[in-house]
Amino acid sequence: MARVQLHRFVDSSSNTAQRSPALDRRGFLAAAAGLAATTAMAPDAFARNFAPGAEPQRPWWVPVDADNVVDVRDVLDGSADPAGDVVVIDELGFHQATSVAELLADRGCNVEIITNGMVVGQDLGITLDMENWWMRAGAKGITQTTDLVAMGMGNPAPRRALNLLHHPTGTEVTRTPDWVVLAVPANPVEWLYHELRGTGVSVERVGDCIAPRRAHAAVIEGERAGASVPRSTILSR
Repeated sequence: MARVQLHRFVDSSSNTAQRSPALDRRGFLAAAAGLAATTAMAPDAFARNFAPGAEPQRPWWVPVDADNVVDVRDVLDGSADPAGDVVVIDELGFHQATSVAELLADRGCNVEIITNGMVVGQDLGITLDMENWWMRAGAKGITQTTDLVAMGMGNPAPRRALNLLHHPTGTEVTRTPDWVVLAVPANPVEWLYHELRGTGVSVERVGDCIAPRRAHAAVIEGERAGASVPRSTILSR
């Protein structure tokens, strides 16, 4: 999915979500429990497909007190505002790291993307975005560094160092950025699935709550899950 197509997909999904009624965790569980308790049919007769997604998780090498280490989502939703020298760790090889790197560069940051792969954003080639990314990155002064694995971080004073391993040679290198932004594998949101199952409601998981992947996987799984629901079990609003 190219970046332009991804933008349209996110807009469409966001608009749909805003038009739909929202419940917090307690309200969602209460509704599910109420459905299971009040129906005269067996709870499993009512299939529920849901996709709560995944949530950011810090890698093992990030210290608990490292306040200058944030996820790409924190940058995008405005809960973090990196400035100065920024290192973006790309372990996903797609738009997450490269797009956030461009955003930060546009805000005046000095940005370096570091990846453990041989190419930054390697899967951009699949969607024919690689060439344009290279041109934009060069124009914005974004540095791209490959074959480095994050191994840990040093003491916070005077400036916390990011320790890296050049895995082809075993050479250790360091960076001392003001901020580190993570584009790394997320953690599936599973608690809701287990709690809903505990109420007796049949649940079919879709998308990143099974295993974090890309948007097309959730679309395909959602279509299959929806098509598998018997029409007799679909409740009208």
